[in-house]
Amino acid sequence: MKLRGGLAGIDANQVTNVVLTVSAANAGVLALAPKKAGEMYNVASTKWTDFFAQWSGIIMFGQSLTAYLTLIHGMALPKALAWGFVPSVVASIQDFLNDRMVGEMGMSDAAKYMPPLVNLLLTVGLFGKVPGADADLMVKVGAAWMGANGLFGYFATDAWMDGWGGKGLTVVDKGMGKLMASTMMGSGAYIAASVLGGKSDLEAYGAMMALYALTSLDGAFVSKSMEAMGVDLSKALFWAAIQLANAAVVFL
Repeated sequence: MKLRGGLAGIDANQVTNVVLTVSAANAGVLALAPKKAGEMYNVASTKWTDFFAQWSGIIMFGQSLTAYLTLIHGMALPKALAWGFVPSVVASIQDFLNDRMVGEMGMSDAAKYMPPLVNLLLTVGLFGKVPGADADLMVKVGAAWMGANGLFGYFATDAWMDGWGGKGLTVVDKGMGKLMASTMMGSGAYIAASVLGGKSDLEAYGAMMALYALTSLDGAFVSKSMEAMGVDLSKALFWAAIQLANAAVVFL
């Protein structure tokens, strides 16, 4: 892949590869050890914080996998997205088989069936295996689904969870819910920047990092959800700085 110069001659590809690696590692911890991740950020462990942390990690790991396949291996976006959705498929089937959504989380039956169905449909469709719907169409469907759900969850967390039958969230729970919603917005922005904005694979990833930087800064200074969750401000700003730096070297 041809390298591209960024801010002050800094190689945007090399910076992105570093950020990609760090983000994937962080996502892996969230997905595989949500309680431990909570301890790292001083977030109290509840069934909801663990749930939101795990799914945030799963989604972000999928984004990192997609970016790795497009930026490093030159894979076409639809197929790379399909592979990126595979962790969500596995996790949603696991939740379904263990009756996590209803039995543990107290959510509605729709929350039990929709995640595995939607993730399977998107993944199979992105691989081009859904009759009458090509992979390019499924890319747009994926952008709409992730973007709309993410926006709803981020700006109206209580109503978002009410729609799935989830109730009784504390301030800390809602803060983690906003994190998960931000990852869904990130996927929507990533895909939309490519298929609707005509951006390159590198620029699409940079757009997602710019959105993440905005949500990190919002959590630190505007909505102050980080403070409400008990997260040290320096840790939130650490990620904001990484995300801003990545976006800057890509676009400036």
